[in-house]
Amino acid sequence: MAWARTGVGRVRLADGEVDAAVAEFGRARRLRPGAAGPLHWLGCAAAHRGDLAAARSHLTAALACAVPHRRSLVQRAYVHARAGDREAALGDLRAASRVAPLDDEARWVLAALSGRPAREVALRLRKAAVTGLMGVERGRHGGGAGGPRACGGPEVREHAAWARAGALIDAARRLDREPGPFAPLAAVVLVRGGRREAALELLTEAARHDPADHRVTHALALALLNSPDRDSGSGWERCVAAWAALLHDAGFWERVLAGAARRYGVAVEASLVPVLRAGLREALERRMPDDDAGTRVAPGPLLRREADAAKLLAALGGFPSAQGGGVPLFCGPLRIAELGRAAEFGAFAAAHEARVLQAAAGPGRLSGAADPASGPSSTYSSLTYSSLTYAFSELGLAQLLLGLDKPGDALAALSELRCPACRAGRGGPGAAAVCEPKCARFDELNPGYAGLPDKHRRLSLDARGLALEARLSMGRAELAALRPDFRAAATYWRRALVHSRELERYRETQTAIVDMALGAARAAHRAGRLSLAVSTLETARSVIGANERGRLEGQLARVLADRGISVANDPKALLDEPAADLRRSVAFNPHLLRAQVSLGVVLRGLAAARWSSGSLAGARDTLREAVDQLSAALAHFPDDPDLVEQREAAVADLDHVMWQPDESGQ
Repeated sequence: MAWARTGVGRVRLADGEVDAAVAEFGRARRLRPGAAGPLHWLGCAAAHRGDLAAARSHLTAALACAVPHRRSLVQRAYVHARAGDREAALGDLRAASRVAPLDDEARWVLAALSGRPAREVALRLRKAAVTGLMGVERGRHGGGAGGPRACGGPEVREHAAWARAGALIDAARRLDREPGPFAPLAAVVLVRGGRREAALELLTEAARHDPADHRVTHALALALLNSPDRDSGSGWERCVAAWAALLHDAGFWERVLAGAARRYGVAVEASLVPVLRAGLREALERRMPDDDAGTRVAPGPLLRREADAAKLLAALGGFPSAQGGGVPLFCGPLRIAELGRAAEFGAFAAAHEARVLQAAAGPGRLSGAADPASGPSSTYSSLTYSSLTYAFSELGLAQLLLGLDKPGDALAALSELRCPACRAGRGGPGAAAVCEPKCARFDELNPGYAGLPDKHRRLSLDARGLALEARLSMGRAELAALRPDFRAAATYWRRALVHSRELERYRETQTAIVDMALGAARAAHRAGRLSLAVSTLETARSVIGANERGRLEGQLARVLADRGISVANDPKALLDEPAADLRRSVAFNPHLLRAQVSLGVVLRGLAAARWSSGSLAGARDTLREAVDQLSAALAHFPDDPDLVEQREAAVADLDHVMWQPDESGQ
């Protein structure tokens, strides 16, 4: 029965019940005093307790038995090593190796104690970890269950094996910092072994070593997304950076498609990638919090910004992963900053922008013809909104929000582009648009600008350009609202014009406002909302200079004429407002014939209404105005029959009224 007691004791020891295990081993020893097994396991239990002297004594006694336990020499070597007796440990291990081949655990201990190179020891540690996990796998399928490490229930054995493998891999990582080709697998072992932080460190090092390896990036992205520490600002930023680097990586999607084909046994078409990418992006956004989570921008919008930047970079063929070449990267600005490649990316972006501007200038122009450093130009302004400089900078979020038709949020994002240190050192929010010229973090936050000689000024000008677009869009949104706020629209447009002067885009901005107002007015006119059309045009006219007012006033004259005629045709309506509309219509455009004729008709009707109400003086004044207005109209349209007819009728009415006694009897 001694072997049964020993077996029970091993189960207790594997479960961490050391006292119960010692009791069972003691019973087994009393049953078989000369057996080595109970003594060996009493030594192991003492080592678990940290009683190294007792452990050494029991193991030495086990070796003195007639049939020594086959593992006692190795276990005593471990005890010697823990006690700091290097020579005794080496002696036991060498003696054990002469009896039978050492296992991988004993080999790495022997290599470490022998002073072998760190890389060799690390290699043996990794091999021992793999061997231990393979033993668990064999035990799961029925093999090796009777071995010395197969004590306890299946779950206990598996948990202990993963914990031990994680410890070995972590020790190997500390000896050899080179990540190696199997970093993702090692990270899995570390996570399963309860060493998530070590896994993140390993994957981060591997990603820096080879940032283009999508296997490493994918493992890092998964680890960060499922990390309990992700809720810190830097944790979410690293998570977003890693996932964005995968979304447009062709190699990653090739691996995904190949894996799906193996899993389902059917060919998976590459045409599914856009659908899969969109699904992955949506799933990630659902996992991310809506608030800022310690980041300056909420993780969801931050992911969209990074993904859009990565898409733009992918369209250009990617950014070389190493100096002078290398596999391309398809990532966003956060990953560039993580890798410490801001200066190199700045040079890459500046070279790309120079090529684009050269192509836009044409072969017959000098490359400096559209040089951004010389100041804003129409060519530069039209190209820079889709450039790497915007996408890979603090302007990227504002650009994204403008694209999502959220100009108010974009304007808010533009209100503070400085790093926390510059913001704290210069008077809080709004003190300045961008970081100090000597700020060490400027390139990190704005890698797209890092290669420009006047990068701070360029960022400030480009921010102003986006603010201009945002204010124009906010003005347009006010016009399109169910209840338009014309005063707010005028305010937005005036501020846009202020920005445009700084950017030397005043005429261009005026034209944009006029086009916007004319389009909205035409839509309202077609819908029969004449007052809305009038208010829209008047709002634009109030902020636009004289050089663009002609287009507005021509349309305003037509809309005022239509509104005046429409109201005048209502038999219940008073004619004062139609007369006012038609007067303004004629003033804006005296060549609008129907407005001239209609004004004559309305003034005669208004004079009749005033006479009927007892105001003879008012009727005379209105008829005199009608005669003068029709006479002026005939100067533009000589011999027009309708105008001639209306003038003759107005003169006749005036003659008749002049002979009537007024209120005083005269």
